[in-house]
Amino acid sequence: MMKRFNFNTATKAMLGAGLLSLLLAGCGGSDGNDGADGQPGPVGLDIAQATTLKASLENVKIESGTTSVDIVLTNANGVPVTGLEQYAQVNALALGIAKLAPESGKGYKAPQWISYINSVKAADPARSLANYSYTEGDVTKEVKFTPGDAIQANIESSCKTNCLKVVDNGVYRYTFQTNLSTLAPIEGLDLSYDPTLIHRISLELQTDGSKSAKLINTHIDFLPSDNFRVANPTETRTVVDLEANCIKCHSTNYADTSATAKPLALHGGRRIAIGNCQVCHTSYSKDPETGASLDMGAMVHAIHKGTYTMVGYSGTAYDFSGTMAKAAAQNGYPQYRAGKDVSERVTLPVDIGSCQSCHSTDAKGPVDAANFKHHKGLACASCHMTGFNPVDNSEWLTPPEGQKDRGFVGNYFHYYATPEIDGIPGADLVNVFQNGGCASCHAAEGEEGSAKYHLAKANVTKSVRDEYAYKLGNGTFDVSGNKLTFTVQWHSDVAPKDDKAVKELWLVAAALDGEYKIGYKSSTFGSHPGRFSVNLVKEYPAITMVQDGKTLTYTISGITQPDMIALKRGTLSAKLFVCADPTETKAVDCTDTTVTNKTEVIIAANQANFASATAGDPAFVARTVVASEAKCANCHGKQADFSVSHSRVRPTGAADSGCSSCHTSQPNTAVNLTDGSCVSCHNDSLTAANSTGHSANRAKAFSRGFDFKVMVHQIHANTRSGRFGNYTTDITFPENVANCAVCHDKGQLSLAKLGDKHVFNASTGEYSPTVAACASCHAPTAEGNSAVIGHFENNGGVYNGTAGTYTPGSETCATCHGEGKAFGVDKVHPVKY
Repeated sequence: MMKRFNFNTATKAMLGAGLLSLLLAGCGGSDGNDGADGQPGPVGLDIAQATTLKASLENVKIESGTTSVDIVLTNANGVPVTGLEQYAQVNALALGIAKLAPESGKGYKAPQWISYINSVKAADPARSLANYSYTEGDVTKEVKFTPGDAIQANIESSCKTNCLKVVDNGVYRYTFQTNLSTLAPIEGLDLSYDPTLIHRISLELQTDGSKSAKLINTHIDFLPSDNFRVANPTETRTVVDLEANCIKCHSTNYADTSATAKPLALHGGRRIAIGNCQVCHTSYSKDPETGASLDMGAMVHAIHKGTYTMVGYSGTAYDFSGTMAKAAAQNGYPQYRAGKDVSERVTLPVDIGSCQSCHSTDAKGPVDAANFKHHKGLACASCHMTGFNPVDNSEWLTPPEGQKDRGFVGNYFHYYATPEIDGIPGADLVNVFQNGGCASCHAAEGEEGSAKYHLAKANVTKSVRDEYAYKLGNGTFDVSGNKLTFTVQWHSDVAPKDDKAVKELWLVAAALDGEYKIGYKSSTFGSHPGRFSVNLVKEYPAITMVQDGKTLTYTISGITQPDMIALKRGTLSAKLFVCADPTETKAVDCTDTTVTNKTEVIIAANQANFASATAGDPAFVARTVVASEAKCANCHGKQADFSVSHSRVRPTGAADSGCSSCHTSQPNTAVNLTDGSCVSCHNDSLTAANSTGHSANRAKAFSRGFDFKVMVHQIHANTRSGRFGNYTTDITFPENVANCAVCHDKGQLSLAKLGDKHVFNASTGEYSPTVAACASCHAPTAEGNSAVIGHFENNGGVYNGTAGTYTPGSETCATCHGEGKAFGVDKVHPVKY
């Protein structure tokens, strides 16, 4: 019987090598000369296998009107990507070409892009929007459109790979179908090829139509008359930069395919670069179905103002005012198609006049950032002429007798723009013109021009904040006399009460024992069991101040807040109001009636603390900061002013008495949003039990919760059911609402301390702290959310439970969902730090 031997892999390899050596040894003789080196094989990666794509444009040629450009395609490691010329799945391969033409007129005007690829489009009768009306409160408002033929700049998108020629591995030459020497004339548009002007070629490449498709937007700026050299940054009129300006609020996370993703990607997700947008969004382009300008500046201004409506190529209506859906709900407006059209009001997180929120006024922006300061009629009209059009305001097509005809927009600004009708309340443009203030708009290059007015408030705010910066010192609480003593490091030897430019200096003291508490039991200063606010500029018998140069020592006696007396420790914050003149960029006497455009600058101090001076009493322990002040400021600005949000909640009264200790903007609106100033009022202790002397029950429904973590999540996620007056129900969040990193820094999502927080009391029941935070987005109401509520309750959470259901620390959420865990909030949400 034959025996079988089983060899492992290593043994087989050793035996094989031995046999091979024996065979070679038996051959003998020479193995001959080495052959010549062969040609290097092609290096490249087929586009179907490439997981990343990068592209650049180079080698532009324009000969006899024919334009070509080389597309250099690689992966992220620089390996050439091949096969584009035969890649059938390509969803978009589109190129545009434009010239940067100078503008004529009074003062400096930034040059404007003129595309060589244009068409005159007629309005589609089926999608031309009819005028409509809607009601807001007791006021009926009308929205009107002016459809008609319109010029639209465009790009080549139909030729795709048929216009490509392979030049080298990963290098493709695209030859435009558009010949610059045979362009059909368009009235009012100079389409002549001028090689002495800066030109731009843009590229839009998308590998397929899926959400995960690889996408490229890029462009090259060049000067044909100088051997097609690449243009210098100063030659390209780049006013806004995506990273420096837009991404403060918006997202460039194009890989985010979650249901709530909101990357700043337009035109079906294919347009992501401002340089590409500019090639089509030119000053002469309009939407034929509405008459709306497609000019980049005018359009973006109107979108952010919430007054823009247009109809896209596919027939979809995009209404950024939200009024089309409102009209459909109120009056049955037939042209709004729910589920197909988009009607959502854009809510800007700053005042529309805060130009510096989107335009760089420092060295961080693009080289031509200051160009936004110069006159451009369409951009100006997007704010000043909101709601006006040449049909309903046809009288502005004709100038007054004896005056120069400046066109519809120009005539308005020079002859008809009175404060009573202008889109910017109080703007008196006619008066400026009549008094020879032409340079106010038509400034020479490098001058401020109209930006002197637009940036006046921002400039005086910065100047006065720098001048009046002050610091709170930590204080002591004397239990024996119920006295609080603290210091203020002032900016000068003139105390706040003696400085005529100081209107108010509010101090807010709040007891803190890990968490703040608030109730309605009134006490001294018209305040609450653990919190009071007082204006240090006013004279109070209970307040004394001792001045030593710039050091001010305040003592507040007769404190009756029971929680403050019991805890003997807490936080101090302050809010200073300074009167200022934006025109002169300086602080002014608040009683000076000669300053007609007086404004108030709000200045916050650092947060300080106080503790008992008695040995053995507990020391102050700070709250854990779980949100980023810098990230709040990205959208809301530094030291954000939410005064209007508070002053409109209830009728105002004396700011330090009764209801107005909460329901006014002066003492209570926090300026820093994450240090606990907001939470000192907006916390989870608002119940019927602590509402003595107010009304029977002030607790609110969970869907409009008062607690800060609930309220802020609901506001940003737009899951809030309303508020008093119901005037800020709808909020548009510019990022992915599920991206916690928009507001939180890494390390702030551990959930470790949430279990120690108080239960949140809503009007119908209590919510455990982690559940309160999560449910504010995931289950603001119980309807349709039984699965997630079950998940809460199965893991120790309480959702709308009866009083006493929750036991502190019983939630186990952090075990799985703490940051960094297998199912951490940073894993189950599309978090991108």
